[in-house]
Amino acid sequence: MAAHASSPALPSRRAKAAKARTLPAGGPALLLACGNSLRQDDAIGLRIAEAAEHLMPAGQLRIVSAQQFTPEMAADLAATELAIFVDASATDEPGAIRFEPVEASAEAPDSHRLDPPALLALAQRLCGHVPAQSFALTVGASHFDYGEEISGPLRQSIPCAVRLVKNLVSAFRKRA
Repeated sequence: MAAHASSPALPSRRAKAAKARTLPAGGPALLLACGNSLRQDDAIGLRIAEAAEHLMPAGQLRIVSAQQFTPEMAADLAATELAIFVDASATDEPGAIRFEPVEASAEAPDSHRLDPPALLALAQRLCGHVPAQSFALTVGASHFDYGEEISGPLRQSIPCAVRLVKNLVSAFRKRA
């Protein structure tokens, strides 16, 4: 069947990238949270995202939660100027919060295992844009057995982590 002349054309990648670069000032920041809600402490990223969602309006913070960081998130990154990655850390003390800037990896991203630097690199490669600022917020975790409950130190870290997110988004919006 032939397409009608009035059918809208699908936007090209280049057009999508141009749209991403012309974001309105003060658009929502992006929080990308990952974790497995059935593996105890691994769910901390998801819990922080849930708490932030209840505290902050959607116009200030857009939240995307998943079991892991995926290539599809590159488009989300290309459409924002502030990105915050939230995840559990198996190397830090349980409940310890680490907050640090993240930059795109110089190496070609491996789409089977994406960490924040690789995902930023993928956004740059596919969409031609990365956020002006990106941060990783991790919380030390130690219980990864099957179960839906997170440990006490992680439960106690949620309010502090959400406060960090809120303060960062507020500071970024004031500068925009």
